[in-house]
Amino acid sequence: MSDVLECASCNLENPRSNKFCGSCGAKLPLICTSCSSEIPAGNKFCGHCGTATDTDNEPDISPPAPPSPSEDIAETEAERRQLTVMFCDLADSTALSEKLDPEDLRDVISTYQNTCTGLIKKYDGYIARFMGDGILIYFGYPVASEDAAERAVRSGLEIIAAIQEIEPAENYKLQVRVGIATGLVVAGDIIGEGAAEEHAVLGMTPNLAARLQSIAEPNTLVISNNTRELTGGFFDYQDLGKHELKGISELEQAWQVIGEKETSGRFEAASEKGITPLVGREEEISLLINRWQRAVEGDGQVAILFGEAGVGKSRIVDGFLKCITDEAKGTIYLSCSPFHINSAFYPLTQCFQRVMDIRPADSVDQRLSKIENFISDHDLDLENIAPPMTAILIEATDSPYPPLSGTPEQIKNQIFSAIFKLLETQCARRPMMFIVEDTHWIDPSTLEFLDQLIPQLRRLRVLLIVAARPSFAADWSGHPHVTTLMLNRLSRSDSLAMIGNVTAGKALPEEVIAQIIERTDGIPLFVEELTKTVLESELLVEQEDQYVLSGTLSDLAIPNSLQDSLMARLDNLAPVKEVAQLASVIGRVFSEQLLAAVSPLEKGKLSNSLEELIDAELIFKSGMPPNVIYEFKHALVQRAAYTSLLKSTRHRHHLRIAETLEENFPDIVETEPEILAHHYTAAETFDKAAAYWQIAGQRASTRWAYKEAIGHLELGLEAIEKLPESDDRAALEVELLTELVAGQRILDRFDDAFETLDRAEKIATQYDHFEDLALIHYFRGSIYFPLGNIERCLEEHELARQNARKANSPENEARALSGLADANFLRGHLISANEHFGECLSLIQENNLSWNISSNLAMFGHTKLYLLDLENGLKDTQEAVDIAVAANNLRGEMIARGSCGAKILFDLARYDEAQEQCEQALEIAQRLGAHRFEPVNYVILAKIHALKGDVDKAIEIAQQGVETSHKTAFKYTGPMALGALAAVSTDTELIYQAFAEAEETLKEDCVGHNYLWFYRDAIDVCLRLEDWDNLEKYARAAEDYTQDEPLPWMDILIARGRGLSAFHQNPKDQKALKNLADIKSKLLAAKFISILPAIDEALES
Repeated sequence: MSDVLECASCNLENPRSNKFCGSCGAKLPLICTSCSSEIPAGNKFCGHCGTATDTDNEPDISPPAPPSPSEDIAETEAERRQLTVMFCDLADSTALSEKLDPEDLRDVISTYQNTCTGLIKKYDGYIARFMGDGILIYFGYPVASEDAAERAVRSGLEIIAAIQEIEPAENYKLQVRVGIATGLVVAGDIIGEGAAEEHAVLGMTPNLAARLQSIAEPNTLVISNNTRELTGGFFDYQDLGKHELKGISELEQAWQVIGEKETSGRFEAASEKGITPLVGREEEISLLINRWQRAVEGDGQVAILFGEAGVGKSRIVDGFLKCITDEAKGTIYLSCSPFHINSAFYPLTQCFQRVMDIRPADSVDQRLSKIENFISDHDLDLENIAPPMTAILIEATDSPYPPLSGTPEQIKNQIFSAIFKLLETQCARRPMMFIVEDTHWIDPSTLEFLDQLIPQLRRLRVLLIVAARPSFAADWSGHPHVTTLMLNRLSRSDSLAMIGNVTAGKALPEEVIAQIIERTDGIPLFVEELTKTVLESELLVEQEDQYVLSGTLSDLAIPNSLQDSLMARLDNLAPVKEVAQLASVIGRVFSEQLLAAVSPLEKGKLSNSLEELIDAELIFKSGMPPNVIYEFKHALVQRAAYTSLLKSTRHRHHLRIAETLEENFPDIVETEPEILAHHYTAAETFDKAAAYWQIAGQRASTRWAYKEAIGHLELGLEAIEKLPESDDRAALEVELLTELVAGQRILDRFDDAFETLDRAEKIATQYDHFEDLALIHYFRGSIYFPLGNIERCLEEHELARQNARKANSPENEARALSGLADANFLRGHLISANEHFGECLSLIQENNLSWNISSNLAMFGHTKLYLLDLENGLKDTQEAVDIAVAANNLRGEMIARGSCGAKILFDLARYDEAQEQCEQALEIAQRLGAHRFEPVNYVILAKIHALKGDVDKAIEIAQQGVETSHKTAFKYTGPMALGALAAVSTDTELIYQAFAEAEETLKEDCVGHNYLWFYRDAIDVCLRLEDWDNLEKYARAAEDYTQDEPLPWMDILIARGRGLSAFHQNPKDQKALKNLADIKSKLLAAKFISILPAIDEALES
């Protein structure tokens, strides 16, 4: 026999001697000392073995045989789900026990429980447990409903009203306290055995409901903040402030529900906090306006709006009404209710009560007076119209009119006739709008009224708008004045506009927008609610004009406001829900083959289950066997199915899926390793997850999808962090970090790359991984290159060479030599750069390496340009293009074509070929997102267009080069781009502005080609402007820059500039002419043709 008793309210284990729970104060069950059976409170003997109780039990008000709890829940695995819990308890039950004889008390409690049971079941609540005079009730379990919180509150209010009618003793009425809370629970674990077996709900929510009940005044209902958010404008509330509740660590906001709020319908109630502007529904509203205009002219119309939940039916009606606000004064609303599907004429009675201003507190005489006055105001015969109207608006026993006579069908027709005459009179006075909301919840009698009304509307000035979900079926479409409109989901652009409305125009991070768009599928309600949830979360930080991520973006949570409706779609398919849940673990899209491989169901049963999900419109099917593919209709339904699974169940399913893919689906393993990585991550098998994320990153990199590669590798690093420290973990972590930095470098994410390298260096140094250190220093030097940091670039590449030699790694030594070549290129030592590129290529050939041949060969050829070896340089760059294309090395191809080959072709005056190479290089750069490499191509293209006479186009392209340089790495290409802008411009002011900005930038360390090409262009422009002083200034600057390592290319450009300057200042100077002739000979020998025209013109003149 156990020494503890578990509290049914808060699940605390109490000592067996306790009568009340030590945590929450709830009464504990009495256990027989002989047979351990539970003894109903108030009994003096065990009903199982006859043993007398061993306590001086005080009188208890619990009945010996309470009503049975709700029906058994089907035996399914426990689930995570949102649940609304109600705790109902009699107030002052001790005083009641003193007033009544125990047997009378028994009857009173039985009446109380039966009354509660009826009102709980009316709203589809589930009675989990009777606890003395307390009742624990669930709304939204075992079957979810889209309005579980609202149902709970309505049930609670009606219980309070009904219990007050029970008068157990003279001048004494029963009083009840009700508490309601909504939140995440784990539901469905079976505890106990035999008769005591029950499905437990675990989590804070039940305890919170009990605590809220304890602070409620008698005959009041107190709800949690979550419940208040969900019930919105359906009720009136009193703010009770924040309370410190026992067993709950944080202060809890509490609200008292005063009563139901008067509204015209569910849309008005749901729009309590206001609505965002309507987007993307111009065509639908235009159609309604057209039908309204016909109705105004006397041609009555009916418009039926069909659409799934959340697609915006009521929003369209609201938007339409706002468009014709001056005319739409005669508007009648019929609002159907999910709680009154079987209440005859419910929408009509509610409508007339609003129109006639009939209040719940009105007496019969007051009601009758309002009805008769309304009829008289419409100049109708009171004798004929009043009896049918009072029949639906006043209880039959209270009505002064005799009951309607005839068959039920005849009585209904009398009511229909009276209502139609009222409507007809209204339409004669002014055009009327007759709106029926939520028609899928219409009661049969009101539906029958519409069946009779619609054929007669054609002759009235009325537009009847019926809004319904696709499940609603009515045979009205055959009438010529009936228009049926099936509403589509929003387009991507409309969804983006809606997101902008919710954020008040402040930009969200692109990745957040992508998730919202993907998850919401164009359903306006989903878009709005998910965006609001994101804004209210701690995921974002608000700035002046945008929101930024506060950390790593994870999967967006389903909004609380959508949880119940999404779960209801699954619960309504209880027998096949587990198939949907398993499929949701695979993903939104899943193949029949994979699902069959991981499902425990045999093929026939699985096929039937999938067909049921298709029939319920939860999934779509496409493809032919054996390649059948299914897709969840809504991403949020898939997410709801997934999040309803226990974490342990998810882990188990993910592991099974990953292992099945590995064993039976080799094509997916090879082509989509990220799928296995995802499942192993979710299964918390982190070693395999990291390995597959690495493979996925490598595969993305080979396809030049660097953003995707970075994403995969970062997830791999997250998986590695979950593994215990070891040499193997360290080696794998450094591998992933260096692969990550390769992508960050190409996408110019330099700050991120430096952080990554620092982390990798720390690990590699700790474990003396010299080969990794060589790679780390190489990458760091390669990043200092575009930043123009010469000293650090040289230093890092030298360290890379030293570590490569320690590791005896020819490949890493080749990398280091390539880096040293880059560093010398950076500082304008192009002869040394050429030598290092040559050494690098020799090492690659000697060791039969395949590493980056194309880029190094292209740069080897490029540096030959500056040695005036143009033809050999061009051969190298063209060979580099061929090697890159054969290896599908887009980055290598981009560099060989544009940054290297196009420059040589330009100086060879092969302008069409240069243009073609630049355009191809630009296309690749844009495809790769390697925007840093674009300006070099814009520089050459701008000059080619200028040479061809299209100056406007040349200026536009040059400006694009400057702008792109500013956006990427200005020290990498900025001065060069500014020189090109000056070279093609005819605006003197713009030219000197470009000169000034370039000179200011060149005072810092910039990549060497900026100095060479800017001084070249500056000298040429000064020749054109006859600005001899500045020409000499730039010639001297070029000399100073190359003095440590003079370049033949720069030397001849300086000589040409000075020679042409001397000639133009003194055209008859024979020495100047001879000098120009000598320069021409050298240029012809080198085939440096692009700068010859000015010399030829001088010599010919």
